[in-house]
Amino acid sequence: MRDRMMQLAEQNDNIMSFHEGLNGGTNARGEETTADTYKGWHYSHPSPWMKITGGGEELEGVYGGECNDFVGDCGNYENIPDIQLVGNHHAREWMSYEVPMFFLETLAYYYGTAGIDNDGDGLIDEDTWGDSDGDGQLDDDGDCLSLDPSFQDSNGDGELCGPGDLGVDEDFPEQQITDLVNTREIYLIPMLNVDGNRYDREVFCPEPAWESCPSGGWRKNLRNNGPEPLPDLTQQVDEDCDGVDLNRNYQFEWGWPLGATIPLIPGTCTPAEEEQAGISNNDVYTGPFDTSDNDGDGLINEDNVDGEDDDNDGKVDEDWAGGNSEPETRFIQDLTEMNDDDGDGASDYKATLTWHSYSELVLYPWGHCTGCETTDHAELIYHGNKMAEMTTYENMQSSDLYPTTGDYCDWHYGVYDSYCYTIEIGTAFHQRPEDIDHIAVRNLGIPFYMVQISDNPRERAQIGIQEIDKSQWLISSENLSIPSDGWVPITMCIAPDFPFTNDQNHTHVMWRTVKPTRQQSDFGPKEWIEADWEMTGFEETQNNCTLKDNNTGTTIVANLPVPDDFSGKLHYKSMLGTRSGTFPFSYPEPAGTYEEISIAYRASYGNTFMALLLFFVVITAVWGGLGVALKIMMDSGKDEPQLGKKEAQG
Repeated sequence: MRDRMMQLAEQNDNIMSFHEGLNGGTNARGEETTADTYKGWHYSHPSPWMKITGGGEELEGVYGGECNDFVGDCGNYENIPDIQLVGNHHAREWMSYEVPMFFLETLAYYYGTAGIDNDGDGLIDEDTWGDSDGDGQLDDDGDCLSLDPSFQDSNGDGELCGPGDLGVDEDFPEQQITDLVNTREIYLIPMLNVDGNRYDREVFCPEPAWESCPSGGWRKNLRNNGPEPLPDLTQQVDEDCDGVDLNRNYQFEWGWPLGATIPLIPGTCTPAEEEQAGISNNDVYTGPFDTSDNDGDGLINEDNVDGEDDDNDGKVDEDWAGGNSEPETRFIQDLTEMNDDDGDGASDYKATLTWHSYSELVLYPWGHCTGCETTDHAELIYHGNKMAEMTTYENMQSSDLYPTTGDYCDWHYGVYDSYCYTIEIGTAFHQRPEDIDHIAVRNLGIPFYMVQISDNPRERAQIGIQEIDKSQWLISSENLSIPSDGWVPITMCIAPDFPFTNDQNHTHVMWRTVKPTRQQSDFGPKEWIEADWEMTGFEETQNNCTLKDNNTGTTIVANLPVPDDFSGKLHYKSMLGTRSGTFPFSYPEPAGTYEEISIAYRASYGNTFMALLLFFVVITAVWGGLGVALKIMMDSGKDEPQLGKKEAQG
């Protein structure tokens, strides 16, 4: 996996850079770290990750923008949203890195392309992820549904024409992938727990693990929990005691005995049998207590990380009881806290995602309490439902499955206000090889959706719940009238509750003109990918319009300066931004597509007087010239002497 990531970074060095761990330095908590801080306890493996970005409108790429010496990356842009995607907290969950790697491969393959007919039906972008046309069927173009029922369950999961079946969500818009990469900074960590995964694969449950321990395996990292201060002379993994559950080791609400083993005396673990079968001891160990006086008040652990001032000293969460003790979770913490492109002291990750297996679930916070809700409960449900629709997974609050503490998503949401989701993939920890492909395909739309909403997931949910964006429309090419001369007006009908900005950098029409030759008459988005786009901002009008939901909207217009003497095709699409910075809302749908209309030559040919004058000039030149030529021909030879008969005979 590491080699493949490095290869993809080399092949796509304009948008991808490969990294392992962090460089280190002085972190946000004033601690001194080095690259060794983030290496696993046993094998000393750091977590490999990719930075992916096109670098915004100027396409400065992953090596442009600002560089972060602590993190070790460049391509940092203040105005570009960031997202963190993490796989394999738990070593035995093999699908949790197969899916992010498939996502990475898809990005690399399709970036810079458009209009590919993925299913060979002569159509493009007609069956994207989820139920894009709202008819209750994931198969938007009906090519799976048109098959005999005996062929509609190609992945054998019992669901006809469901996600992962051939012909379902197979023709997504490639242009959208390019647009997302260009307008986002993606931090992809396919495998966080490298040490633990290596141990699971090589020692604990080697292949064929899907037969020997499909429901068991090594879960934790490889921290040595042996009795201290006695040295561990063998440095062997004690399978009864060693390791920390990384997804119980984050600081928020750390250490409460909910779905976890709280730290007791190291080295006193009770041996357990049949661990390969999933009967394990100490499998959810949260890690050691923190024994430092973090705030220098002479007390320890008196203000745990829970968003409250537990010791009433005017500070919040400054003396934690434990958590983030492991190289892997410290890596996530420092990557989160030190990635501050805009310098506001807060995390840049407004959206985060972590892959796990198995159970076929979409989980959202809270996980540490039952019968409780976040202040964003409805919004979290909304996005969860969208991802559940793509996969037919069940969407639920994390604690409804079982309560947990020290969880990645509770930490990201509770500390950094990041909309965070856990995706439980597949049907086994060690998935059978023949199931990997269709499960990866089934889950492909989720990371793209998360990347899309990462600019402002809260506002996107609020707009989506009211279906405001779905009620708006861009004038279609079928309804567009081209004026006989002058600007070409492109109109949109905007809902009164949609908080669009008048900043033309975010609310505008993208357009271009192309002149197909006879050989280019059948060109589409794939062939025109290199043609440049121009931007024209929208302006408000006083005209009303009817929205798709039959309510009254307001018309906005962008007047495109298409030259009158142009003849060819006009391509156009619109992008809207909000006053809070959410961008883009794209039209037409699906995102990445555009309208196309033919434009005939519209320039005038002059007035009547000039036309008559030109006519007489042509007549004079043509007929006058012809008369002169005829006269010369008729007059030629008149002055030459005639030969007599005698002279002619010689």
